[in-house]
Amino acid sequence: MPELSSLAMSFGAAAREYDRYRVGPSARMLDWLLPAGCPSVLDLGAGTGLLTRWLAERVEDVVAVEPDARMRRVLTGVCPRATVLHGFGERIPLPDARVAAVTVSSAWHWMDPALTLPEIARVLTPGGSLGILYTRRDRRVPWVDVLDAYVHDEMGNDDWIGDLIQRMSDGPWLPDGVPFAPPQAHVVTWTAELTVEEVVAMFATYSRYIALPDGQKRELADLIEAKVRETAEMRDGLVVMPMICHGWRTRLTAS
Repeated sequence: MPELSSLAMSFGAAAREYDRYRVGPSARMLDWLLPAGCPSVLDLGAGTGLLTRWLAERVEDVVAVEPDARMRRVLTGVCPRATVLHGFGERIPLPDARVAAVTVSSAWHWMDPALTLPEIARVLTPGGSLGILYTRRDRRVPWVDVLDAYVHDEMGNDDWIGDLIQRMSDGPWLPDGVPFAPPQAHVVTWTAELTVEEVVAMFATYSRYIALPDGQKRELADLIEAKVRETAEMRDGLVVMPMICHGWRTRLTAS
């Protein structure tokens, strides 16, 4: 069984909060990401189904693969149309040529591309598509950058996912020799209106926050709330949070 880090498997401890407070990907990204008339799709590393439920509205045959049983329980409840399976990117529990498309939403950093891409190629039909996307607060907006930098600093971690997104945006990132066409990139932006409490709760779904002792969690939540109230753009008592979804799509060129 492929081993995931303790951080990767920490989200299940807050699975319901993750599903409630994380802002999911934009449906507009799927207009660009999914092939027209796509008959079947695998949502790989599906988590609680923030993307899976959008896919189920557009695709008849939806499979969701997720390694954490706690996340799968939430996913099954919110998206009963999907077939939900235990599995990993490095070992997908599907037969060859099973789906026309594979999506990975905010989970690519937990997978080993050298092992995962051959598995994705195996389960795709000829010419099938792979779409990778990341949804996050838009740190190009100054106050969002200040808030995010503060939270990352208080949690003691760097924005390594942001660094990954930047590397994927700067140029070719697929390993040599994989049977996929050069990926295309696309960006969608929008704003989400959230209460201050919802913003704090969103940060509380970070893996490093989940791993903290309860006392430190309460202390950090108070600090984050104060920083949100100090920095955020507000309208009618709500935080107007700029969001951005980065997407990449590619097609299988050989099997």
